[in-house]
Amino acid sequence: MSQAVFRLNAFVAGEKGGNPAGVVLNADLLSDKQMQRIASMVGLSETAFVSASENADFTVRFFTPTSEVDLCGHATIATFSLLAQKGIIEAGQYRQETKAGILSVKVSEDFSVTMQQPAPVFGDKFDEYDIAHLLGLSVESILATGLPIQAVSTGLTDIFVPVVNSETLHAIQPDLDAIARFNSETQTFGFHVFALTPNESDISAECRNFAPSIGINEEAATGSASGALACYLTKYQGSSGKFLFEQGRTLGSPSLISAKVVEVERKIKDVQVGGRGSKVETIWVDLQASA
Repeated sequence: MSQAVFRLNAFVAGEKGGNPAGVVLNADLLSDKQMQRIASMVGLSETAFVSASENADFTVRFFTPTSEVDLCGHATIATFSLLAQKGIIEAGQYRQETKAGILSVKVSEDFSVTMQQPAPVFGDKFDEYDIAHLLGLSVESILATGLPIQAVSTGLTDIFVPVVNSETLHAIQPDLDAIARFNSETQTFGFHVFALTPNESDISAECRNFAPSIGINEEAATGSASGALACYLTKYQGSSGKFLFEQGRTLGSPSLISAKVVEVERKIKDVQVGGRGSKVETIWVDLQASA
């Protein structure tokens, strides 16, 4: 039995870069074990599986090579861009049923996609002395930002680490084994490290994301973390509104991720993340060979 998996990059900058995701359509008859096996064989940071829903337009489940996760931003962008490119849906508003809840998705005529994320949950703060060595950083390069290290979730919980500038960001040498242990111990998914950019830049921050505990050493675009970062910056800098994040430059795959936060009476009411998908490739997975 062969299974078609569509591969495309999400959050592309122009026609380049982005983070690759796999998408499987009509996944209703696949078992959890088969979905995990397919995701492992495809080997991308996430593969999305699309099936029917009684409560929304589609049910979408997300698997890394090692485990299922509740939500994935770049795989959502890839999924709905694919559905539009194949003519399954038209430009408009849709709803996806995920393990993080039922979330709205907007598809534009150019196949760009904007997804809603759950309201932010701000978790524990962490000491710079416990974090810096995991990333090969000096404590001072974090303290100089005046911002906290904190766990934040808009679907998945990452630890957000500010660093003083982009040079420091790109010089990070992560201890992936130690990061995986730390994430497992703190019940978080990854580290999202960022450096704010000068005010005159169109880019709000440059970012890197490490999630080895779920099989992702580093990825070129992380939609779920981008929504959470927008909420973090809204809380600590009062800069609610629109954001543009760059990620993936260190991997040679620069990605652009837009985010929007809406506050009402100083409480975040809406979080949206958007980007574009690339052209589609098809790969085939032999499920019998993987058994």
